[in-house]
Amino acid sequence: MPKGTESEEEELAMEKLLSLLVYEWQLSRTSPMGKPIGGVETRGNETSIALTPLTMYEKGCPPNFGVFYDTAKSLDGMENKRDAFRWYARSRLYYSCSTLCVAFVEFVVPELKRRGVDEVTVSSVLPSGTKTKKVCLDKIRVKSVFYTPKNVHVIRFHYFFGEKRDLIEVGGSHNNLECSDTGLIFDPTLGQLTGSMKPATFLSQDLFEKGFCGEVMQYMDSPGKDIQEQKQRDVDMAAMNKKPASHPKRIAQRVVDLFLSGESDAETRYCASCLGIAADGRKLLRCTRCNRVCYCSKYCQILDWKSHKTMCFGN
Repeated sequence: MPKGTESEEEELAMEKLLSLLVYEWQLSRTSPMGKPIGGVETRGNETSIALTPLTMYEKGCPPNFGVFYDTAKSLDGMENKRDAFRWYARSRLYYSCSTLCVAFVEFVVPELKRRGVDEVTVSSVLPSGTKTKKVCLDKIRVKSVFYTPKNVHVIRFHYFFGEKRDLIEVGGSHNNLECSDTGLIFDPTLGQLTGSMKPATFLSQDLFEKGFCGEVMQYMDSPGKDIQEQKQRDVDMAAMNKKPASHPKRIAQRVVDLFLSGESDAETRYCASCLGIAADGRKLLRCTRCNRVCYCSKYCQILDWKSHKTMCFGN
């Protein structure tokens, strides 16, 4: 780890690193995320919504939850902010678990090590107080989770040629990251299943399985062959779409730039709740009490208060 004061070292937090990865990946994603045009529909055990297929490169794609909700709140089943947020998270993170986990291990970790960072910190809030652990980047592995989903959620993208359906709980498989030394589990995209944009951290596999939204059948190391195939798919996708910014290596470089630049430069670029960016002609709203985090709208500030208040009052 680079030399510096203890407070500077504590800024190199795993939670912040994964949030930056999700933030940067969203901005350059070439798959559609979309704008809500149809309310919630339920058929049997399947629940779905309809979206226009827009990427962040296209005009009209909501840049954050505030804009998404302004459009969605008049639709059936989307009146409640928290319910609408769950669909926002699903539409942002679907089909992303293997891409982001592989990008972390294959691109972000090497970039950090190239700049002299070998470990990051993880803070756990326990009844006895907050405890901080150090995690060696070399010990982080991609894991595969095979499970039976409790629910089935579908995004229906409306194209000019017809409807395309994307299943959120596709194949009953999921990927996350685990530190072999500490047993800590990091899940940058669990929110596609639970309805959150924030990466999740679990102290053990047992706690992860207890909090998971389905019955876990198998939890194992992802085969090296699968990791390399996903890595190549993502590299090829960036080339095919002629979007150099979406290349995993470019994303990793931007993530590490922000991660090492200091909190004031990084965490004020995106909404602390939805990890979205400011809409055109607007600015993010800064928390006036702690002055440390920003929000895209009052919707996100209200939804995030339960999570944010401990840190906010702690300051």
